[in-house]
Amino acid sequence: MANLLARDVAKVLSDFLGDFIANATVKKNCELIGTTPDDLTKDQLPMLVEKIERSVIFFSDKATAKALMEKLMTSFMH
Repeated sequence: MANLLARDVAKVLSDFLGDFIANATVKKNCELIGTTPDDLTKDQLPMLVEKIERSVIFFSDKATAKALMEKLMTSFMH
């Protein structure tokens, strides 16, 4: 991923999901909000995080997903 924001989101996810699933999750969820990882902006991050939370629940549980989403929001929304 060329976009630094998308790469950073994938890095946080990869700690929980592994690199392959993290990158695929970012890509798919960017598509769901009408963008690509390369075009992701900080303004789109809240929508992306909301979509990613649903994906993470699929791979883990609600508590893990919530903790991960809070980490994403506090890491990138300042």
